[in-house]
Amino acid sequence: MTGRADIIRPKWHFALKKGWLNDPNGLVWFKGEYHLYFQCNPYGNEWAMMHWGHARSKDLIHWEECGAALLPEKEYELWQRGGCFSGSLIVYKDRLYAFYTAVSSRDGESFQTQCMAYSDDGCHFERAAENPLIGRCPCPDSHDFRDPKVIYHNGRWQMLCGGSSGDAEDRRSHGRIYLFHSEDLLHWDYDGILYEAKDGEGSMFECPDIFPLGDHWVITASPMNRTDFQSTIYMMGMINFKNCIFYVESSGTLDFGPHYYASQVYRDRYGRLISMAWLGGWEWMPWIRDHGPSEEDGYRGVLSYPRLLSEARDGALKMRPYSDIDDAAREEGELIRKIARGTSAELFRGKEPVRIRGSIERSMGTNLIQFRFMDEDSHCIRVCLDFLFGSISTDFTEADPWIRNGRKLYKAEIGGENEIPFELIRDGNVLELFLFDGRYAVSSMIYPSGGKFRLLIGNKGAGIKLRYSISGS
Repeated sequence: MTGRADIIRPKWHFALKKGWLNDPNGLVWFKGEYHLYFQCNPYGNEWAMMHWGHARSKDLIHWEECGAALLPEKEYELWQRGGCFSGSLIVYKDRLYAFYTAVSSRDGESFQTQCMAYSDDGCHFERAAENPLIGRCPCPDSHDFRDPKVIYHNGRWQMLCGGSSGDAEDRRSHGRIYLFHSEDLLHWDYDGILYEAKDGEGSMFECPDIFPLGDHWVITASPMNRTDFQSTIYMMGMINFKNCIFYVESSGTLDFGPHYYASQVYRDRYGRLISMAWLGGWEWMPWIRDHGPSEEDGYRGVLSYPRLLSEARDGALKMRPYSDIDDAAREEGELIRKIARGTSAELFRGKEPVRIRGSIERSMGTNLIQFRFMDEDSHCIRVCLDFLFGSISTDFTEADPWIRNGRKLYKAEIGGENEIPFELIRDGNVLELFLFDGRYAVSSMIYPSGGKFRLLIGNKGAGIKLRYSISGS
C-alpha cells in the first residue's frame, strides 16, 4: 500500500492517544462514573501482547485514559502472541470482577484458559489465587477457547465462551458457544454446547454476548470465516440454562458494514441496554504500516459510538445512537428538500464531526434510494435501499484503497415502507449510518483524500422529499 490518507482524530468516539485498540471488554457504572475496558497494546500501534486498557467518563462521550488495568505478568499470560485477551466485567457487592482469557504457549501452540481478577476502585486489579478458573477447552481437538461473558440468572452465575470444533482458521470447523455455571464465581461447571454453527455460519465464534430483551434472550457473536461475511451476528430466542438448550426464533446481523466487530452489551446508569463494538477489521488493520492511523499518528483503533438497544413491536432488534451526543453538539434548524426523479442532492460537505437526523418520504414509484459517501478524489461508498426486491446493499468497490470491501447484498423487509427515518454520524475517520429507526445499521472506517466528506442522497423512480437537521461540534 502506498500513499497516505487524511487522519482526523474522532471527538465523539473513544480512541487511545497512543497505541493499538480492539475489542471492548467491559463498560460499567461504578462509584459515580463509567469505567470502560478494552483490548490494547500501549507500546505500539500494531497488535501484540494484549493488555486490558481502562478509561473513565461521566457521559460516555468525553473520556479520561487511565492506563492499563491488566498487564500480562503471570506465566499463564506471557506469550508475545498472547497476554490478557477479551472477556467481560461485572459489579458484585461493590467490587468489580473481570473475567478474561489468559493466553500462553504450550508446545508452540496457543494455550487459552479462563481467569478472573477483581478490583475495589476500577483501576487496580488483583488476580484470583485460583487462576486459571477453567484450565482446559471442552473440545480436545481445538486450541480456540476464549472471551468469557458472565451474567447472573436464576440464582447462579452463567458463563459463555467462544470456541470451535477444530482449528478456527479451518473453514471446515464449526463455531461453538460453550456454557458454564458457578455458585461463587471461582468454581465453574461445564454444561455443554449452547450453540454450534451450521455450515457457512463460521469456523469460530469470538466475543459471545448474552442479554435479555423483552421476553427473549439474545446471543451475539463475531464469527470467523462466515460465508456471507457478516462480522457480528445476533440470534434471538428462548434458553433453558439448566439443560443447555437454545431455541433460536430469529437471527440477523447487527451491522451491514465491514467494520463492526466484537459487539458487547452493557447497562448504563439508568438500566438501559448499551452496545459498543470495535470499528476495525482483522483482514486489514493489523498489517497496515503506511496510512492512518499511521506510525507518526501513533494510534490505531476506535470504538463505536454507544448504541441504545430496544425491541421493535414485531420482535426485531433495534440500535440507535446514544442520545447524549446532543450535549456536545450544536444543532441547526430543520431543512426540507425535494429531490427530483432520478437525481441526487448534497446534504453535507466538510471535515468537522457531523450528525444528521431526518426522514425520507417516497412515493410508491420510488424503487431505489441511494446514500453516497464521497471524498474529493471521488472515492465512494454506496448504501442502496431497493424497495422493489426488498434489499439493502453496500458497495465498497470504489472506496478509498484501505477499506475496499467489495459489494454485499442483504435481505431486508423494506418493500412497503414509505417513510425512511435515518441517522448519520461522521466523526473523524468513522462513519455510522442508522436506517428505519435503527433496524439496520452500516458502519465503516473512512479515509478521505483531502479530508472533506460529502453526503449525497439520490433516487430512482418518482422522486423523494427530505426533512433533516444537522448537528456539529
